[in-house]
Amino acid sequence: MIFDKDDFEKILNAEHLMFDAALDLSRATQGMDLDAIIDDLDAVEYQALSAILAVKEVKAALGVQKDED
Repeated sequence: MIFDKDDFEKILNAEHLMFDAALDLSRATQGMDLDAIIDDLDAVEYQALSAILAVKEVKAALGVQKDED
């Protein structure tokens, strides 16, 4: 597979972000037991899904408002 320069840079940036996230997770979970880690991850997942839902609701409201105008 051949990548152009932009695609290659996007791949490297994505790998760098994943590596940073793995390091952050490792640092944040040192000394915690597995159940506490899973509870924290579940809480973060719930917050992220709630934020996504709120954004979608705002977009839908703006779309309806735009259609009415």
